[in-house]
Amino acid sequence: MMIRVPKHFSALWVLLIFSLALPIHSVFARDWQSPFYQGHGLTGKIWDTGKNAWITEERLYTELLEYEFILLGETHDNPDHHLLQAQILDRLVAAGKKPAVVMEMLAQEGWLDQPAYWTDAGLLQQQAAARNAGWPWELYAPVLQSIVRNGLELVAGNIRSEALYTGIRNIGSGRTQEIMARFPVSAEGLRQLEHDIVQSHCGYANPAFVQLMVGAQMQRDLVITQAVVNSKPPVVLVAGSGHVRNDYAVPKQLLGTFRRYSFLSVALIPVHPGALAPQDYLKGIPDAFDILYFTPSHTREDPCIQFSKQLEGLRHKGIK
Repeated sequence: MMIRVPKHFSALWVLLIFSLALPIHSVFARDWQSPFYQGHGLTGKIWDTGKNAWITEERLYTELLEYEFILLGETHDNPDHHLLQAQILDRLVAAGKKPAVVMEMLAQEGWLDQPAYWTDAGLLQQQAAARNAGWPWELYAPVLQSIVRNGLELVAGNIRSEALYTGIRNIGSGRTQEIMARFPVSAEGLRQLEHDIVQSHCGYANPAFVQLMVGAQMQRDLVITQAVVNSKPPVVLVAGSGHVRNDYAVPKQLLGTFRRYSFLSVALIPVHPGALAPQDYLKGIPDAFDILYFTPSHTREDPCIQFSKQLEGLRHKGIK
């Protein structure tokens, strides 16, 4: 079970916080932008895996105030996830918080000469896109605007891929014990990570490539976690959902490497027409995340079909 250790807030203080009106620029999550499955039975609902129960949005915001580290997992191409992230930042600020925002999308090596605080959201988006190509920065506009509007510190959380792979190439195929010794992950968590990598690559990845990706994921999560713990709490992490899983990602690093216990992992989950219960999205790992927040989907295409030609090349790709 995940350890969720809150700070102490009086009930009166919580009630006072949420009696405040939202700032005028706040984003409303119900104004969905993703076009698919808006009428799905789970869309807009929030599942607390620890309580095994539904909670309201207001209850979620109350809970967010209790933690030092708020880990927001997203699907990068889903605009509603970025609207929700901006809304969460706005609500934290309305409650008197000034969270630092760590973004997986920003590589530290290319961001060292950039300011921690920004006054121009357009310029911030321009610089982010110029120095960190490949991300849908136009979709991140609500997050960047909230950061600027609220005067929040922005922290680069990632490492460039070339530097990342240089550090993990010496982990060969089948070196499970070496990975477990280097990173705080159990054999069960490692198997789950391997499974998720195979699934996310639609079964095309060969064993050598999977092993390379396992080492890369663990090292990347360590770098992200270091950026999180080196920032003054409260901290909001904006990252892909795979980086906020409790069984092998940043939460494991927080617990095992840094002995930090006050965090909450929130996965923003696009609904699927064939999955009608929260457990369908947890796939046998009931505490993979602390919170599931369901949204519409930005696509109904099967990525395994959409990218089949590109994925075919992974059958022969490995460590060079």
